[in-house]
Amino acid sequence: MEIRTGCKINLGLEITGVLSNGYHTLDSVFYPLARPFDTLLVERRKGAGIRVYCDTPGIDLEHNTLTRAHAAFAALLPEQAACPGVEVTLRKGIPHGAGLGGGSSDAAALLLWLNTCLETPLPLQELEKAAINVGADVPFFLHGQPRRVTGIGEVLTPAEVDLPGWWLVLVCPPVHVSTPWAYRAYDALTAEAEKAGGKCLTNPGSKDNETLLVMGKIVTGTTFRVTTENVLHIRNDLEPAVVREYPQLETIRHYLLHSGAACARMSGSGSSMFGLFPARHAAEAAAQGLAPQYGKVFVLPMNAGM
Repeated sequence: MEIRTGCKINLGLEITGVLSNGYHTLDSVFYPLARPFDTLLVERRKGAGIRVYCDTPGIDLEHNTLTRAHAAFAALLPEQAACPGVEVTLRKGIPHGAGLGGGSSDAAALLLWLNTCLETPLPLQELEKAAINVGADVPFFLHGQPRRVTGIGEVLTPAEVDLPGWWLVLVCPPVHVSTPWAYRAYDALTAEAEKAGGKCLTNPGSKDNETLLVMGKIVTGTTFRVTTENVLHIRNDLEPAVVREYPQLETIRHYLLHSGAACARMSGSGSSMFGLFPARHAAEAAAQGLAPQYGKVFVLPMNAGM
């Protein structure tokens, strides 16, 4: 079976605190995209376990989100129920180290496929237990709908992204950013700012109490809404630390803004950058200007989910 796995961007990312184990709590809105996408060629094989094939440099074929997903799924099953053996050929279309959740999306797709192999599929709540053991972003990709994400990324609540007629330009420069490094760099920059008597980079209004993102104060019931009225306030607390090491990302951001983007930010821990445009022609013109240098540039309407 051939499975396309989409990606996500973070419409805002605020660090709300740091736990005793070093993990950071956050507040973000994950928005699914159909492009760029990875492709999984999945085939059952005799015996147990999983074999992964991929010709993209930097992918560990023995230890990756697919192997972890297979192990986590097997752990859900009673001893007498064997987890299907599988061979997976991964064709990368989502850039590695871009903050788009490609590995998490692949893992979620494999969990869903493995579940279809069972005579009695597991309920979604059980799959979510396996997903969080693979990675904090994996549960989101089981749903494929916008979600507000809190905690360390495992707490998902409904979100509406109400931007009719808006267009997204996604730029994926040839820069790999390690997520653990990005958080360490954030901690270091925050410590520098506090030592110098400056303002903490963590949003004071949300630190340690997980209040709403500054970008979207409108809540209907339990649903978080992102609208044209508050989209200009999107922020990413990791961005200053990452941009300090990779200044070309700031160059991309300025280009998007000067080309008509209402806002432009980094997605997740980077390195991908995105701009939100109220008009299609401006989005396409910006993409044409960026493509010769950065290659992987995508233009999508803001209703283009997975």
